[in-house]
Amino acid sequence: MSKKLARGPESYLNELLVLEMAPTLLSSKGFESTRVFRSGGMKFVQTQGPNGENFVFWLKQGWATTTAFSAIQFGMFQNEKSPTLLPDSKFVDYVANRSNGAKQRGATHILMIHMVERRIQNYVVLKIEDVPLAYAAQIAGWPNRARNTKTPTLYFEDTRSSPDAECVDAVTRFEVSLESVLGVSDDQVTDTAGSGSKKITAEVERRLQQAKFRVLVGDRCGWKCVVSGFEVKEVLDAAHLPGRDWRNHNCASDGIMIRSDLHRLLDLGLAEISRGLFVLSKKLREGQYSDFHERPISCSINEVSP
Repeated sequence: MSKKLARGPESYLNELLVLEMAPTLLSSKGFESTRVFRSGGMKFVQTQGPNGENFVFWLKQGWATTTAFSAIQFGMFQNEKSPTLLPDSKFVDYVANRSNGAKQRGATHILMIHMVERRIQNYVVLKIEDVPLAYAAQIAGWPNRARNTKTPTLYFEDTRSSPDAECVDAVTRFEVSLESVLGVSDDQVTDTAGSGSKKITAEVERRLQQAKFRVLVGDRCGWKCVVSGFEVKEVLDAAHLPGRDWRNHNCASDGIMIRSDLHRLLDLGLAEISRGLFVLSKKLREGQYSDFHERPISCSINEVSP
């Protein structure tokens, strides 16, 4: 990501979104037991196929905020006073070293995500060993793009009519679909590698919107249950407020962060949010949940009638 964007006011929230939505994307394609981890300044998603095979995706977010193109950057040269004077081979070696570092940390693939306005516009997957090959091909044919003045940069999407837009061909020739990573045969795949519109189906989009809603609500509520104060992120859900639903209301102010068991009580009609309070049904007002009856909601809410 460019310095300007990295230092922008939404950079923190965008990173939370990517870290939440990437595992959701993989899960929607059939991967299981996904988790995010960091190592050596890199972000990864570890996951499994249905047969138990392990995969690790090196997670890279494109820096463009337009739907027209996107690219990832591999870092900045250290201790080089004039990177613009370096030969192309130095750029290729840099990307190869970064890719090897990711591979040493377990990466089997790279997942490059193009996000625009808090939505995954497109994504591209390569085998980790193909990343240096794709970059070498791009710098050989389109050095101005791949060097980006002084930063090793890999364009993986460009729908503009500019003369060098075809530079993405150096990447897409190595592209693999997530289904093929799982070993699904071509005749079973209806959502293959190609344009973003073919990859992000309605079902995938629904799941990604749910993941985005969780991040927006979690960020607003400080990632704690607004009823119990519980702070273990893995067991916190984003619940829609009364009168809101997932089809039309997915802004941060449309929900609250709540512990998963308390969320289930809401879904089952055994609890409700009323007048800024968590109200239990009569049969739960005695027993292990009784302390939560009429507990004030700790995050500001604006209720509407169902």
